Amino acid sequence: MGRSVYENIRDKSFSYISRNFDNYVSLLKDLVSYKSVASWGLKGVGECANYLSDVLSSRGFKVSIKYGGGSPAILGEIGSGSKTVLIYNHYDVQPPEPLELWNSDPFELLIKDDLLIGRGVADNKGNIVARIAAVDALLEYLELLDLRIKFLIEGEEEVGSPTLANIIKDNLHWMSSDGGIWETGYVGADGRLEIPLGFKGILYLEIMLKKSNRDVHSGLAPLIPNPAWEIAKMLTYLKDEKGKVLIPEFYDDVDPKFISVAGELIRHIDPEDLKAVRKELGLDKFVNGLDGIDALRELYMKPSLNVSGLYSGYTGKGSKTIVPSVAGVKIDIRPLPGQKPEKILEIFTKYLRELGYSNIEIIVHGMYPAGYTEPDEEIVRASINAAEEVYGKYPKVLPIASGSSPIYLLTSVAGVPITGAGVGYFNSKVHAPNENIRREDFIRGIRHVVLTLINFSSKISKQ
Repeated sequence: MGRSVYENIRDKSFSYISRNFDNYVSLLKDLVSYKSVASWGLKGVGECANYLSDVLSSRGFKVSIKYGGGSPAILGEIGSGSKTVLIYNHYDVQPPEPLELWNSDPFELLIKDDLLIGRGVADNKGNIVARIAAVDALLEYLELLDLRIKFLIEGEEEVGSPTLANIIKDNLHWMSSDGGIWETGYVGADGRLEIPLGFKGILYLEIMLKKSNRDVHSGLAPLIPNPAWEIAKMLTYLKDEKGKVLIPEFYDDVDPKFISVAGELIRHIDPEDLKAVRKELGLDKFVNGLDGIDALRELYMKPSLNVSGLYSGYTGKGSKTIVPSVAGVKIDIRPLPGQKPEKILEIFTKYLRELGYSNIEIIVHGMYPAGYTEPDEEIVRASINAAEEVYGKYPKVLPIASGSSPIYLLTSVAGVPITGAGVGYFNSKVHAPNENIRREDFIRGIRHVVLTLINFSSKISKQ
């Protein structure tokens, strides 16, 4: 297949997208209307899963709905080519609260100027629609491209994908693919698409400390042990004033191959991008004054430990004078490739016990390891070349995202190399009120997936 054939498929596909773009906005509107908040229970996610199953079936996909013990996942397949691409997405979304900060109904798509606003438009329903649109545009060329396309769309990502492992392991043969596209990607302030090649893992803990069997009048504070003080002191043993984690062995076991790859990739990332983040957040400086390449190394080449919540006593309006009986802290730890969250949990627990915190309760709310793909994989090259053509700039290729996602289930368990794509941008307000995407990014996100698939085709890649 020569260059002229590639250009013909590209041009006809792009023309199809332009002619039918309003239909995909309507599809996104329908999808946003489903209140598929995983933390709210199965009703909303189940209805959304059935809707997506019908959408794929109507296009000729062979569809099945799978359960691993929680929300349903949709497995869809179309085409019969010798080369297979697996596209992962999730249809569940974050809760919309605080509702008073939304300028519109979060479950009703609002089109305002260049923006499409609603819960899930960036994370992750806009990407679902973009990938469906890309396959629609290429449908009549799949045989010529010798491609088979698979969709895996789950419904628990926003609560840690607790049963996705069961679904993937039960359908491991079906998951087998030559390359894959992960859920999301964002356009930076410089107009470049960010393509993360992996995601950190997660270990989310809640530590509770209980003292007296009930709250007590604070007049007795000189005598009654207050768990808030103990939790506050405990936190000082987790990090020093420069942000270094003090838990022994916390930084051990990181895959040296990943460190080598990451070190090379971040050399091509402009540290000025972080300055824009700092400015947007109204910060004078980052932790420990980190800047430039040192800040990038800290973000992408080290595991992290964060306090994401603290609670104790009375926090309502006005005053209430008590010695609280319970105090707690929620901590998220993000491991790098090579690190096992089970081991980190073990050394974390041992460390606290050795410090004398034998009376704490440690609750594990979720954990999974990191996963990544090396940049020389064919699917990665296909997406990089596609991004350069669609966005007019070489993409920002990240060794790993700073956040977490269960990508390891595909990269490490199913053995599928994965790249990124997406319709969001740096101000999409993901997980926040007024989540949005830009119309142009929606169009470009569809085109990017189209070109990634064309580039990955064995008929094209060998030219």
